[in-house]
Amino acid sequence: MSEPGTRTDLPYLAFGREVRRLRSTLGLTLEQLAERSELTPNYIGSVENGRRDPSLSTVLALAKGLGVGAGELLGGRSDLGPQASEAASMLESLSPELQDAVLELLRVLTRKRR
Repeated sequence: MSEPGTRTDLPYLAFGREVRRLRSTLGLTLEQLAERSELTPNYIGSVENGRRDPSLSTVLALAKGLGVGAGELLGGRSDLGPQASEAASMLESLSPELQDAVLELLRVLTRKRR
Protein backbone atom coordinates (compact mmCIF):
# COMPACT_ATOMS: atom_id res chain seq x y z
CA MET A 1 0.00 0.00 0.00
CA SER A 2 1.40 3.39 -0.92
CA GLU A 3 1.51 6.45 1.28
CA PRO A 4 -0.89 9.30 0.40
CA GLY A 5 0.74 11.78 -1.93
CA THR A 6 3.08 9.28 -3.54
CA ARG A 7 3.04 8.86 -7.30
CA THR A 8 1.40 5.42 -7.13
CA ASP A 9 -1.84 6.68 -5.57
CA LEU A 10 -2.48 9.48 -8.07
CA PRO A 11 -5.72 8.89 -10.01
CA TYR A 12 -4.27 10.01 -13.32
CA LEU A 13 -1.83 7.09 -13.22
CA ALA A 14 -4.74 4.64 -13.26
CA PHE A 15 -6.41 6.76 -15.93
CA GLY A 16 -3.31 6.59 -18.13
CA ARG A 17 -3.09 2.82 -17.70
CA GLU A 18 -6.75 2.48 -18.72
CA VAL A 19 -6.21 4.63 -21.82
CA ARG A 20 -3.27 2.45 -22.82
CA ARG A 21 -5.19 -0.78 -22.11
CA LEU A 22 -8.15 0.30 -24.24
CA ARG A 23 -5.94 1.63 -27.02
CA SER A 24 -4.06 -1.68 -27.13
CA THR A 25 -7.30 -3.69 -27.00
CA LEU A 26 -8.58 -1.75 -30.00
CA GLY A 27 -5.27 -2.21 -31.82
CA LEU A 28 -4.68 1.53 -32.17
CA THR A 29 -1.31 3.20 -32.37
CA LEU A 30 -0.67 6.47 -30.55
CA GLU A 31 -0.87 8.22 -33.90
CA GLN A 32 -4.25 6.69 -34.73
CA LEU A 33 -5.69 7.60 -31.35
CA ALA A 34 -4.24 11.09 -31.65
CA GLU A 35 -6.00 11.59 -34.98
CA ARG A 36 -9.29 10.25 -33.64
CA SER A 37 -9.14 12.34 -30.47
CA GLU A 38 -7.58 15.47 -32.01
CA LEU A 39 -4.66 15.39 -29.59
CA THR A 40 -0.95 14.87 -30.27
CA PRO A 41 0.68 11.42 -29.96
CA ASN A 42 3.27 12.91 -27.58
CA TYR A 43 0.59 14.27 -25.27
CA ILE A 44 -1.34 10.96 -25.24
CA GLY A 45 1.89 9.10 -24.48
CA SER A 46 2.54 11.41 -21.54
CA VAL A 47 -1.00 10.79 -20.25
CA GLU A 48 -0.55 7.02 -20.59
CA ASN A 49 2.75 7.20 -18.69
CA GLY A 50 1.25 9.27 -15.87
CA ARG A 51 3.27 12.38 -16.61
CA ARG A 52 0.14 14.49 -17.17
CA ASP A 53 -2.96 15.14 -15.11
CA PRO A 54 -5.51 15.43 -17.94
CA SER A 55 -8.24 18.05 -18.01
CA LEU A 56 -11.90 17.22 -18.50
CA SER A 57 -11.68 18.22 -22.16
CA THR A 58 -8.78 15.77 -22.61
CA VAL A 59 -10.73 12.97 -20.91
CA LEU A 60 -13.66 13.62 -23.24
CA ALA A 61 -11.42 13.78 -26.33
CA LEU A 62 -9.73 10.48 -25.44
CA ALA A 63 -13.07 8.82 -24.74
CA LYS A 64 -14.31 9.97 -28.15
CA GLY A 65 -11.16 8.71 -29.82
CA LEU A 66 -11.47 5.33 -28.11
CA GLY A 67 -15.19 5.08 -28.81
CA VAL A 68 -16.14 4.73 -25.16
CA GLY A 69 -17.90 6.82 -22.56
CA ALA A 70 -15.79 9.02 -20.32
CA GLY A 71 -17.02 6.99 -17.34
CA GLU A 72 -15.38 3.89 -18.73
CA LEU A 73 -12.02 5.64 -18.76
CA LEU A 74 -12.60 6.68 -15.17
CA GLY A 75 -13.22 3.12 -14.02
CA GLY A 76 -16.91 2.74 -14.78
CA ARG A 77 -16.40 -0.72 -16.28
CA SER A 78 -13.34 -1.92 -14.44
CA ASP A 79 -14.96 -5.30 -13.83
CA LEU A 80 -14.92 -6.12 -17.56
CA GLY A 81 -11.97 -7.69 -19.31
CA PRO A 82 -10.58 -6.23 -22.54
CA GLN A 83 -12.75 -8.36 -24.84
CA ALA A 84 -15.93 -7.71 -22.87
CA SER A 85 -15.15 -4.01 -22.80
CA GLU A 86 -14.66 -3.95 -26.56
CA ALA A 87 -17.89 -5.91 -27.09
CA ALA A 88 -19.80 -3.51 -24.82
CA SER A 89 -18.48 -0.51 -26.75
CA MET A 90 -19.45 -2.10 -30.04
CA LEU A 91 -22.91 -3.00 -28.74
CA GLU A 92 -23.51 0.55 -27.54
CA SER A 93 -22.83 1.89 -31.05
CA LEU A 94 -25.67 -0.18 -32.55
CA SER A 95 -29.31 0.81 -32.91
CA PRO A 96 -31.64 -0.40 -30.15
CA GLU A 97 -33.11 -3.01 -32.50
CA LEU A 98 -29.70 -4.46 -33.32
CA GLN A 99 -28.70 -4.37 -29.65
CA ASP A 100 -31.75 -6.49 -28.83
CA ALA A 101 -30.92 -8.94 -31.63
CA VAL A 102 -27.30 -9.31 -30.52
CA LEU A 103 -28.33 -9.82 -26.90
CA GLU A 104 -30.85 -12.48 -27.91
CA LEU A 105 -28.16 -14.26 -29.95
CA LEU A 106 -25.81 -14.20 -26.96
CA ARG A 107 -28.56 -15.60 -24.73
CA VAL A 108 -29.15 -18.46 -27.17
CA LEU A 109 -25.43 -19.21 -27.44
CA THR A 110 -25.04 -19.13 -23.66
CA ARG A 111 -27.96 -21.51 -23.14
CA LYS A 112 -26.55 -24.00 -25.66
CA ARG A 113 -23.20 -24.14 -23.82
CA ARG A 114 -24.81 -25.25 -20.55
